[in-house]
Amino acid sequence: MAMRVVTFKLDESILEKLDRYARRTGRSRSEIIRRALEMLLSNEEPMVARTYRIRIY
Repeated sequence: MAMRVVTFKLDESILEKLDRYARRTGRSRSEIIRRALEMLLSNEEPMVARTYRIRIY
């Protein structure tokens, strides 16, 4: 599957949590973000009707 580069902004505190999680799991930032988005978007219910929490330690 071809992938495109996407740029977005994150709060410093979220980025720090993401980096800690990446180091602990041996995954890249991109892999973690892709997986989180796949999980979020795989649910077919309207986004307005649900609240999602992604926990990053």
